[in-house]
Amino acid sequence: MTLIICLAVILPFNSQIVFAQQKDTVSKLTVVQKKSLKSVSLESYEKFKASVKPLIAEMGAKQIVGLGEGTHGTAEFYKLRYYISRILIEEKGFNHVAFENDVAEMWLMNQQLNQATDVMALMKKYMIGIWQNKETKELLDWIRIYNKSHKKKVSVNGIDFPVQKPDIDMITLLLKKAGINSFHEEVERLNVAAHFQDEAWFGMNQKDFKVDWKLLNQYCSQGYFTADSLEQQVSKIEMETSLRSDLLLAISNLKQGFEPFKPKSKYVPRDSIMAHNTALMIKGKEDKVIIWAHDAHLGKKEIYDNSVGGTGKYLLKLFPNNYFVLGTGTAMGEFGATTDARAVNTTVMLPYKLEEPIKGSWEELLGTLTKTNVYFFTKAFNPNNLVKPQRFIGYGTKSGVSLYDKVNLAELYDAFLFVRQSHAPTTL
Repeated sequence: MTLIICLAVILPFNSQIVFAQQKDTVSKLTVVQKKSLKSVSLESYEKFKASVKPLIAEMGAKQIVGLGEGTHGTAEFYKLRYYISRILIEEKGFNHVAFENDVAEMWLMNQQLNQATDVMALMKKYMIGIWQNKETKELLDWIRIYNKSHKKKVSVNGIDFPVQKPDIDMITLLLKKAGINSFHEEVERLNVAAHFQDEAWFGMNQKDFKVDWKLLNQYCSQGYFTADSLEQQVSKIEMETSLRSDLLLAISNLKQGFEPFKPKSKYVPRDSIMAHNTALMIKGKEDKVIIWAHDAHLGKKEIYDNSVGGTGKYLLKLFPNNYFVLGTGTAMGEFGATTDARAVNTTVMLPYKLEEPIKGSWEELLGTLTKTNVYFFTKAFNPNNLVKPQRFIGYGTKSGVSLYDKVNLAELYDAFLFVRQSHAPTTL
């Protein structure tokens, strides 16, 4: 496996696989499809809550709920997920909100969130650019208020592994908290390896940056084995259960990032790792998780000839009949995007105009609606398992034909929420 392929394992979703437009005889909604549609109001939290009661009832019965986004930059998708998350927390006992963001970064953020005086600064430090908007901040502000008056606290979490230095910070903090004064040499070796890998990751956004692949491979390979040894040693030390659990979480996340550089490394799908990281939050029946991530990841099967996505598929294997996924989509308007090759915490999302949906697509079909916002249960909407192109926009600036893939909505999602006219989020 080459080094370039190794790094591709941890790329955030930003596919540009070419997909040709298809002729399609179905251009209008059928009677069955129209009957399955339920109007949604985004005017206020109370109006939204009243309009999605059947949806919440289905979600509330599951232990894990995936809230997808058809783009990595649509204001309405952030807003409606904040509303749904709030309802699930207040009424259905959910206590974790997990983002498509680095595990250690979100752990560090969670440690500071309830006491922080500047939430915006925390978001810019620990969250990648796709989450740095006022709509997401609205959720975090509400969680802070909720936690002040409730014994069962809500945590914010991450499920991804794009950067390494936050893991070192997490390990250092936890070793100190546990009163462990050893492992200085191991932590320093890990710190050096993390520096090289993160420098390469951030450097990909700089035109003139050059990666020393030989040195990167050497240090990250050593980093993996050092982390593996540290993991074995920590497992044998007596300490508070929660401290050991968090320490092992940080070391595991570090190994996830270093593993592609390990000699004779086997390919491990990013989505299977994100499902694994989600599962680690479930320590008992009282734990219930909400995930904010892209439609492509949260769907119940892969797309683009099984080359992208499938976190939902892996979650269903781990938690049979205990996962519900909502997909989202839009037809027209604006979306937030970046020209950065990698979405990092310095990434700035700017507004771009959405291209018109291609002929025969789900977006074109749903765009014929006179209602502004609707949701539907996919099996009721698509009982004949019709397959049509769906648009999957990552954090890049393109929104045209190359981002479509033919899908059966009922195979990918349990429900789908469609916003006909959408807007780019308000950046911090």
